[in-house]
Amino acid sequence: MSNPSKIILAPLHGYTEAAFRNALAECFGGYDEAIAPFIALSPAERINPARLHDVVPANNVRLPIVPQILGNDASLFISMAKALADLGYTQINWNMGCPKKSIAAKKRGSGLLPHPDFIDRILADVVPNIPQQLSVKLRLGRNHPDEIYPIIDILNRYPLASVTVHPRIGIQLYDVKADVDRFAKVLPLIQHPVIYNGDIFTINDYQRIITRFPSLTGCMIGRGVLANPFLAEMLNGQTLPSSSEQQTRFIHFVNVLMDELKRESRSSHFLFSRMKDYWGFFSYLFAETETVYKEMVRITDEAVFFARQTAVLNEGVWKDLTSTDIAFTGTKADKKELEG
Repeated sequence: MSNPSKIILAPLHGYTEAAFRNALAECFGGYDEAIAPFIALSPAERINPARLHDVVPANNVRLPIVPQILGNDASLFISMAKALADLGYTQINWNMGCPKKSIAAKKRGSGLLPHPDFIDRILADVVPNIPQQLSVKLRLGRNHPDEIYPIIDILNRYPLASVTVHPRIGIQLYDVKADVDRFAKVLPLIQHPVIYNGDIFTINDYQRIITRFPSLTGCMIGRGVLANPFLAEMLNGQTLPSSSEQQTRFIHFVNVLMDELKRESRSSHFLFSRMKDYWGFFSYLFAETETVYKEMVRITDEAVFFARQTAVLNEGVWKDLTSTDIAFTGTKADKKELEG
């Protein structure tokens, strides 16, 4: 299978930070770049370097990344863009798609989408005054999918690097399927390179998108990668090893991920909390998905959790990925109010 478009790791707060990106790139192939989880703008006389920790180049040598900004203040945006340029970044991304209610309520993320004139004013200030290219990631709207149309007219007036469209509206979170038919209406109106994002979990999902929309620059995948880190290799036509070797590779990945998380924080609770969140998705790789999910997320003792994780990894019944599609039908992890 040839892959005509880039495969990009989507930003999901609490999941796809540097630790995950580094482990993914070390253990699996096929990922071309990643959008880093957003850096939220906040008023301050100077930018705290700790807020840029996730995108420090020394922490991101294995997979090219594009930093993402969340906010609606042009002057703060410009300051952050310049700080990111000082780190060497030649492109940044503006988050206009995060569906989380508390974020949208402040006219950030998908909360910007009902306000096209506000978006236009921000772009008019930002685009001429930042030292790098700007790309945007957005949904069809916050409350209604028609909200995107006046925004497209605005975006077309600016020299953007790309536009990533997630064909849901913000208030839907991930509760309904991505509206690919609506995306088909939107795509020809956008006068920039377009990246598709939404509900790519299998080879068939990917083939349907790139066959129907051959002009795409890339496909951005988030939850599908969390549930199956082999996914990009599969989309690139690589032959996976035997089921037992798949499981062995995944065990290695989990060990590398834990090592990366330990470097990020010395707190054992941080490691415990993050790994519990990951198992909301990792459980899809095992035959008893719902049982594994419920068991792992309900454990409150750290030692018990990691002992059980070892047992599941080594003794759990693995889904052979050469014959199994990873369908999002079991756990609640993919339905919660993810930030991305």
